[in-house]
Amino acid sequence: MKYIIGMLVLGYIAFTAAGVKTGHPLAEVVRMSGRGVKRTLPLIAILLLIGMMTGLWRDCGTIVTFVYYGVQFIRPQLFLLVTFLLTCLLSYALGTSFGVAGTAGVIFMVLARSGGVDPVITAGVILSGIYFGDRSSPASSTALTVAQITDTDLYTNVRNMFRTGSLPWLLCLAVYGYLSVRHPIHQIDASVLDAFSSHFSMSMWCFLPAVFLLVMPLLKVPIQWTLCAGIVSAGLVAVFVQGHDVLSVVLSSLRGYVPEAESLKDILSGGGMSSMATTVIIIAIACSYTGIMDGTGWIVPIQNRIDRLAVRIGLFPSMLLITLCSAAIFCNQIIGIMMSHDLLAKSYELRGRNPEELAIDIENCAITLPALVPWCILITVPLAILGVGHLAVLYGVYIYAVPLITLIGKGLKRKESK
Repeated sequence: MKYIIGMLVLGYIAFTAAGVKTGHPLAEVVRMSGRGVKRTLPLIAILLLIGMMTGLWRDCGTIVTFVYYGVQFIRPQLFLLVTFLLTCLLSYALGTSFGVAGTAGVIFMVLARSGGVDPVITAGVILSGIYFGDRSSPASSTALTVAQITDTDLYTNVRNMFRTGSLPWLLCLAVYGYLSVRHPIHQIDASVLDAFSSHFSMSMWCFLPAVFLLVMPLLKVPIQWTLCAGIVSAGLVAVFVQGHDVLSVVLSSLRGYVPEAESLKDILSGGGMSSMATTVIIIAIACSYTGIMDGTGWIVPIQNRIDRLAVRIGLFPSMLLITLCSAAIFCNQIIGIMMSHDLLAKSYELRGRNPEELAIDIENCAITLPALVPWCILITVPLAILGVGHLAVLYGVYIYAVPLITLIGKGLKRKESK
């Protein structure tokens, strides 16, 4: 992460120097970048709320309660299927891939290794589950970023994501159902679950924060109020159900949750507003680039070249190439989201495509596809957390099914329109 931020800072210095060299006063270039960053302020505020929520959901026991009761449904030939469904549910509720990989993902890997299930396959199942939520959740930083830069409605985008993602999700369900039967778990290691029950109250109240996050979007409540409800309810559960003092709960929301039990520190530590610092910095610097490129007019000739590429191969294939190149260079998905929008928005507009189509194409491409680049943090971080190699990506069906099925669908529509 530090490497990426360092590269982006150097890039900003280079952009600023180039702006000055081409005749723009330094103060003007700085104002250009400031206008780019200003666009992200509402998004940054929401991301900080998400960070607070992820810390408090650990503190109040919501995550461990989901896993504790979810495991009760596991039968030998359902382990991988239940793993997929639970990680989907948690990642959708929390909107974070790394957070779910580091909590529920670690727990399922422990159960798989102790129960004789191939850890590589299990990790692939977890990857599909965590990126389902990373792509589809209204609380996801990527979904919020796409809605912000395309000036589209978040909940409309979420509905479109469910519509276009239903076939990849059903494909995962079929594949993991088959793998569950072929790779049953032989025993459930109860030590982790016992540690949960001894340090947390597994009350039904622990589900309350998740209920707000799952139900309020259906009522079209603005995402910031939905997140506030999830934060406040989690704080109250942490104090009145788990018996944690108010100061520790506040600290969990700011710097992340750290359990007192040593056995749980590796699994549950994390979250908090501070966990969003790197994402906020990356988004701010990336948007400063956009501000400078818009203000100087540099982006126009690049857009023209990309448009000529889109004429030859199509809009979505062009986006695939932009995303892969961005992931290979910058090693993260946020820059790919920004570049896909900045370089292709004009092409979509020229062809009469609405912003909602641009938004859903970005969601179907730039969110999961970077995980196919072996050195991108989108895949290196969760694989390191889960303790497996890159072979697990083969079993992360959702990662490549979403862009592949979208590409096939776009190709068929193109043929029909000729």
